[in-house]
Amino acid sequence: MLEALCGNKNVQKILIFLFVNGKCYGTQLHRSLDTSLTPLQKALNRLEKGGLITSYYEGKTRLYQFNPAYPLLNELEQLLKKAYTLLPNHIKKDYYVVKEDPKETTSFKTKAQTLQAFWQRLIEINQLRFHAKTNSKEEKGWNGKGEGEVLVSKEGTNALIFNEKGIWQGKLGGEVSFSNVFRWTLDRQANVISLEHLRRGPDHPVFLFHLAPIGRNSLSSVDSHLCGGDIYFGQIHFDNHSLRLSWRVIGPKKNEEIDYYYS
Repeated sequence: MLEALCGNKNVQKILIFLFVNGKCYGTQLHRSLDTSLTPLQKALNRLEKGGLITSYYEGKTRLYQFNPAYPLLNELEQLLKKAYTLLPNHIKKDYYVVKEDPKETTSFKTKAQTLQAFWQRLIEINQLRFHAKTNSKEEKGWNGKGEGEVLVSKEGTNALIFNEKGIWQGKLGGEVSFSNVFRWTLDRQANVISLEHLRRGPDHPVFLFHLAPIGRNSLSSVDSHLCGGDIYFGQIHFDNHSLRLSWRVIGPKKNEEIDYYYS
């Protein structure tokens, strides 16, 4: 789609991958995109020499990300968002990478223990803070932060309802009250938890994604989920004191990153 502008398919793949995930490294691209490593490394070097991306090291791993000083970065992200939303649905899902926990879990028993610990944390939640960032021109006013209270109620033995209310403050000024209703449903046989938004009422839930353990204290969406033209990803990290739910939403009019901090 962007090959004529980018010069080759590898550059196009790298740019879309960075747009979706924020950063990457060579072997990760090789595995995720099923493309030979050498031409990917050459494309990364080309992009870095051109000032479009930068690199840094975490341990022995060389990571790449967009150069925040690149003068046309906003315009480039708008173009990449358009290109991404026009991809076939099955290809869109290939670009999302689960950020695995170093203490990766594989056994069914350990995953069940992680889910049970996470479920217990959900029951104890009563406060919420969040930070929202959007790169969409249509929704720039939604950049900001908020905080509020969470009333947790049980719906049967395997579902929890989060009623959230509070104040949201945008970067452009002003405060607005907000309210959300989410439903978390535990499936012990499949070792997953589903998350739904109940803005249309409990009988017409909007499914967001399934979450499965990827570490002793972390879960990730099993797959990206398409809702209309928007695609949702999610990842959770938790401990004995707090829980962070990180969202990514990309669509024709959306390019959002939201971090929820529950306690």
